[in-house]
Amino acid sequence: MMNFDHHMYHFGSRRRTVYSKNGMVACTHPLAAEAGLRMLYQGGNAIDACVAMAMTLPLVEPAATTYGSDNFAIFWAKDRLHGMSSSGWSPRALTSEYIKSKGYAAMPRSGWDSTTIPGCVRGWVNLVEKFGNLTLADVARPAIEYAEEGHPMTPYVVGSFDTRLAMISPLLNPEQTVDFKKLWFRDGKAPAPGQLCKFPEMARFLREVVESNGESVYSGKIAEAIVDYSKRTGGLWEMEDFKEFDSIFHNPLSVNYRGYDVCELPPNGQGVVALLALNILKGFEFGPHDFGSPRTLHIQMEALKLAFADGKKYVGDTDYMTQASCEDLLNEGYAAYRRSLIDMDRAQDFKAGNPPGSDTCYFAAADTKGNMISMIQSGYTPFGSGVVIPGYGLAMQSRCASFAIQEGHVNNAGPHKRPYQTIIPAFLMKDGKPLGPLGLMGGYMQPQGHAQLVMNMVDFGMNPQDALDAPRFCWSAGLNFDLEDHFNPAAVDALVRKGHKIAIHTAYTGAYCDRVFGRGQIILLSEDGVLIGGADGRGDGTIFCR
Repeated sequence: MMNFDHHMYHFGSRRRTVYSKNGMVACTHPLAAEAGLRMLYQGGNAIDACVAMAMTLPLVEPAATTYGSDNFAIFWAKDRLHGMSSSGWSPRALTSEYIKSKGYAAMPRSGWDSTTIPGCVRGWVNLVEKFGNLTLADVARPAIEYAEEGHPMTPYVVGSFDTRLAMISPLLNPEQTVDFKKLWFRDGKAPAPGQLCKFPEMARFLREVVESNGESVYSGKIAEAIVDYSKRTGGLWEMEDFKEFDSIFHNPLSVNYRGYDVCELPPNGQGVVALLALNILKGFEFGPHDFGSPRTLHIQMEALKLAFADGKKYVGDTDYMTQASCEDLLNEGYAAYRRSLIDMDRAQDFKAGNPPGSDTCYFAAADTKGNMISMIQSGYTPFGSGVVIPGYGLAMQSRCASFAIQEGHVNNAGPHKRPYQTIIPAFLMKDGKPLGPLGLMGGYMQPQGHAQLVMNMVDFGMNPQDALDAPRFCWSAGLNFDLEDHFNPAAVDALVRKGHKIAIHTAYTGAYCDRVFGRGQIILLSEDGVLIGGADGRGDGTIFCR
């Protein structure tokens, strides 16, 4: 178990770490958390609870995740650690010739050409069938109830509606814009805070998923509806594109950070970026009072820039990672070399090295049988691509937007290819035993957030809630960093003198608080079986326990 201070809360939060013996769920939204808790009370395990949350979140946080999303999980079950990536691929007709014919300088962030296959449904089915205690119908019941009977929208969630409509409308054709508005703007305007919202189309989608055990999305009525709408409104999808799609189960990657194994999924996700950064950071010493000091922040920022430089060049669909493997990137000698490039007196804009050969919802759950799961699900940009399949409330994700357009690049757009994924869950182990899940949403913030959360607990002795409440920083590009305003102004001035370009944002409640700095959850298991959890206050984060 980690040696952190259970009593100290440094950042003025009124939230406190939660303790339980009989199961715990942690989620970005209280109604989704309630769906997960209900599974625990009905005899389900942590995996059932997490899938119930995943099925509920597109209803209650539609800007963050949709039924067209991908999902990923790292979980402890059946006495070992597992990894699952359920990441959709692009249509076969997304060729370089097609992209050139469209004149794209970058892949679009909305419309059909931004879409990939919905991976999340296959992920739900695989998790419940292989590792759950309940049936898919049991796990879907809370979400179907919320869709049919209605649920109130929170002020936090409502804030994303009008902004996203203004962004995507110019990129959709008129029919697509009408279908998008029919789902989310039923009275011609966004829901008001506290307004009861019903989504019968999404209930229909979920019932079809349950009745077909998910197959409808990949070979049945829902797949046919996607292809039909694609053909009518300018997309590339064919039924053949959906055949043989499945989740990938694999062993997580890990690095040991001061005695704790930090576990991430292999590419196409960016979890390796967090591990690259921690591999560099473990070569420096930090004391319990060093959080937020100029030295600490400078080293953290430089390490993350180094990690992203390599991640951006080498990480993509594993079938195309020919220049460097994860083993190459995580080589200890390579970490020492990259560490040596850090100049303590100035900020640098790093390039990728040469390793030696060889919008999003995060949620977590744990149960009394030792099962623990770290899971994340996202449609990428808010409300996904803006393409909504009529009759099903299925908003297609926009993950193709993260492809590069650069011949020879590992992440170059292409047919039946999985793009670089920003969504990543994390899991902590100690001496071969599970400590528990952690993670947060927020695009490229995620590996940065993982590294910061780990350091907050391991190096600075923070308990899970304090670690989540701590102000964060986020690298965007070059020498540019966003910082929350709870950092010491003197430390910020020191960073500016070193050459960092700093933008300050209001902590916890500002417009950037979630999408730039993320919303996270942590659940840890003590040596005597007590679950210890925290939930982020940068939104509607909630922990429920038995």
